[in-house]
Amino acid sequence: MQYEGVPVVILNDEVYSLYSYKREKELEKLAVEHTEELFGKNAHFFNVKRKIVSKSGIGSTPDGYLVDLASDKFFIIEVELSSHDIVHHVMNQLSRFKLAMGNSETRYDLARFLANTVKKGGKVSDMNYLARTIEHGVGIFIIIDSVSEQLTEVVEHLAKDGTDVRAIPFETYANSRNQLLHKFTTFTREALEQEAKKWTFKWTTVPVDQHLEKTDSGLKGVYSTLSKQICSLPNVKEKSRKNWITYQTSPLKNFCTVKVLPDRLEVHIKCDNSFMDEKGITKKIERTPSWTFDRVFTVSSQKDVEDAMRLIRQAYRCTCVR
Repeated sequence: MQYEGVPVVILNDEVYSLYSYKREKELEKLAVEHTEELFGKNAHFFNVKRKIVSKSGIGSTPDGYLVDLASDKFFIIEVELSSHDIVHHVMNQLSRFKLAMGNSETRYDLARFLANTVKKGGKVSDMNYLARTIEHGVGIFIIIDSVSEQLTEVVEHLAKDGTDVRAIPFETYANSRNQLLHKFTTFTREALEQEAKKWTFKWTTVPVDQHLEKTDSGLKGVYSTLSKQICSLPNVKEKSRKNWITYQTSPLKNFCTVKVLPDRLEVHIKCDNSFMDEKGITKKIERTPSWTFDRVFTVSSQKDVEDAMRLIRQAYRCTCVR
């Protein structure tokens, strides 16, 4: 049975369901295989990993580079999954690229390196051509599995200084025989903003008391204690949605969600590699495009709150402070 809300494609009476990429490498491989369809015949894609650094040493390694020979424009290519933390991972990565490309030595070294990777000659093997093109400005292509409101905000932020930032949502659909179909469209910042309105929706807001109706007075007290302690963290706001209550410092920085069940609170949190759970309270969960949390645990009584807050503070620090 098809899950409600999951897109499908029907071709020659066969159903193709939306495929969820398990790793970024899967999407990256498909992007490499379809560079001509993605970027056009007049583009040259440099399928190389080359770290770029700013004058102070801030840097990162893009997934590739591209020259549009028709417009003489240079782009950094970054492949991402929407299940990654858009703010801390994606925006941090792209901001590092922009800082690095402000370094004249980096621009020159990159032009020389890329020219040397081309064996067939032509403009893209000319270091001087590449250097001039890079000098005129560097754009960013983001290849990602789905558009989101957060992605739209990130693109808008990165484009404020005139940087040409484009997003390509790249979807894959699979049938029962594991045959694949791919769907993608290139969006500029303005077009992406319009498209995101089709992909997103307004959250349904309900009173917190509506969540608590199904619980007894003891669990109501546990929720009240936990909620007050979470909201005591700097700048944290509580937002009650239809199926859960979320805690955030801004729409892009939600670090914790509580689902009220009849006999316990189910807490979902975000975390990074520094996360510590000495008592083994939490369980790992897989991120999806619509649910970007990393661990889950339950709280049943007042004695659980102290341990819960120790874990929630870590989620707050990695999402809202760094």
